[in-house]
Amino acid sequence: MTSQALGEGHRRALLIGTGTYDHPELSKLLSPEVDCAGLTEVLRDPEIGQFEVQQLVDADRPILERAIEEFFLTARRDDICLLYFSCHGVRNRSDKLYFAVRNTDPDRPAHSAISASFVHDMMDECRARSIVVVVDCCYSGLFIPGAKGSESAGFEEVLAGHGRVIVTAGTRMQRAWEGDHSDAETPALSRFTSAIVDGLRSGDADLNGDGLVTLQELFKYTSERLHLEGVKQTPRMGGEMQYDIALARVKKKRRQRSPRSTKKTPSHRTAGPSQARRAESPWRISAASGSARQPVLVDGTLVVHEKYSLHVFDAESRRRYPLIQTNYPGGAVFHSGTAYFPGPGSLLRSVDLRTGKPRRSARLQVCDGLLSISTDTLYATSPDGSLHSIDVRSDGIRWSQELGQPALGCPPEVAAGSVIVMAEEPQPLGDSTGPAEKHVQAVLEDTGQPNWSYRPDRSLSGEWAVADSGIYLVQQVDLSRQGIVAVDPTNGEPLWRFDAAANLAVAPAAVSGLVVFADVYNRLVALDAKSGAQLWERKTKGRVLTRPFAVGDTLFTADRAATVTAWKLPVGRKLRSYDVLLSADRQGVPACTDDWLYLTDSQGDLHALPTKLRA
Repeated sequence: MTSQALGEGHRRALLIGTGTYDHPELSKLLSPEVDCAGLTEVLRDPEIGQFEVQQLVDADRPILERAIEEFFLTARRDDICLLYFSCHGVRNRSDKLYFAVRNTDPDRPAHSAISASFVHDMMDECRARSIVVVVDCCYSGLFIPGAKGSESAGFEEVLAGHGRVIVTAGTRMQRAWEGDHSDAETPALSRFTSAIVDGLRSGDADLNGDGLVTLQELFKYTSERLHLEGVKQTPRMGGEMQYDIALARVKKKRRQRSPRSTKKTPSHRTAGPSQARRAESPWRISAASGSARQPVLVDGTLVVHEKYSLHVFDAESRRRYPLIQTNYPGGAVFHSGTAYFPGPGSLLRSVDLRTGKPRRSARLQVCDGLLSISTDTLYATSPDGSLHSIDVRSDGIRWSQELGQPALGCPPEVAAGSVIVMAEEPQPLGDSTGPAEKHVQAVLEDTGQPNWSYRPDRSLSGEWAVADSGIYLVQQVDLSRQGIVAVDPTNGEPLWRFDAAANLAVAPAAVSGLVVFADVYNRLVALDAKSGAQLWERKTKGRVLTRPFAVGDTLFTADRAATVTAWKLPVGRKLRSYDVLLSADRQGVPACTDDWLYLTDSQGDLHALPTKLRA
């Protein structure tokens, strides 16, 4: 059988993994999350799989079914579609197969799990000629430690049909084994998926040496690998193929320098951690399944916030910690290895970032996206419009102050000894003539007593920059233009106003004595923070996607032209650029240290780039 070249069509993959289950009969699986991460890495690699990958881990049934439907129904004729499952498999009394999700009831799978027949129907509707379904799945009835289930159903018979190929982890009577989980904090890929990932990453699955790894070759390699390792499972492949499907290229090996060229003069000084860190190369790992917020660096961990999920990684080893599910899409805040966000019933919830386990927190209703932390204090607004100061060390409420209805989009900020909030004037009862006007209030940081308030003469947006030098508010000048007004954080008196030539693309930034903003026409403007005088104006390649941010005397912007640009402060001279398309985050910024930028791209991948690079 001849193989098909990588071709002109889109190469699309949907990876589904479920390891956490609510029902006591469905034991927790450690491999699915790392299975999806490992496959994502090799499939997305432009030198290997060249796939567009979406991964969904521990998602609910409606989300998964919608994703499967979109995945197959939006495919075109020349596309290659690869669907992957790593989870428990259950069957009902009629021997019908279901893929278990987080809230599956194994006694009632028809209403709580994804049916194989649903997948089959979606595949029937798909126009793509090349469809591959890979199933690392099992039953849960006779689950034993280290195995992903007991007797496996005939997946290939259930799903197979014209124009599709199904690859399964074993036969009817075999278990699909997880990896070696001797250290529960560093779970391993399942034995089946590990063989697939290794075969693609190393290129060893290219059995005929033509530079391509086909589906037939990968299946043979995986089967032989499991046999040589003594794993008691025999993968199966069924369906129909008019040609072998080329899944990946063999990644070219980097030439190693000879010992003579790498020999260095011995030194009596040992490189410290910062020196070793600078010597590392840029890296990229799979984080979220799609667009997500820019990462946060907290106590040695990197956190990428996707809607309803927190993806947590060790900043040094890049090891992934357990996924943290959130109940609302707004931003979480972090302190001392703990994430804070509203949980069920809007009650404040705190979770350990490394273990995913709940921690004690004040019992208080809070608003989604309106939390902030300064030193050891959590500031939270309640649905009734109250602002609370909470000691995160003791979980005690220091003070509470009623402010009126809070405005969405602006968490409290601390500046010049006050807590600054953006609030709305309560509407008179029965008055619905228009939206409430936003204003700014300040309460004393120590006591919560009112300090001052500022009521603007123009409508405020929900974006600002707050610093001890000033509060920089975005005002609407007219339908097509916005401006910035600076307010003194000590007394609420206006300092200066600057009307921009267009609407702002993202929130402004207060950095190094400057106020920097970008508008919708790709203008990057720097103002003097004290006077509001314009210092310089530059052009970005595309519309800016995140708030500008600074590392030392270097300003960074990220735009839609897939360019991260470094600018010299305070003059605005362009220094260098990186080619990466960031995920849009109007008020957020990438995490950074003196040596590294940590960025989330539009596909949900996490990047580390050096802050200092030759132009």
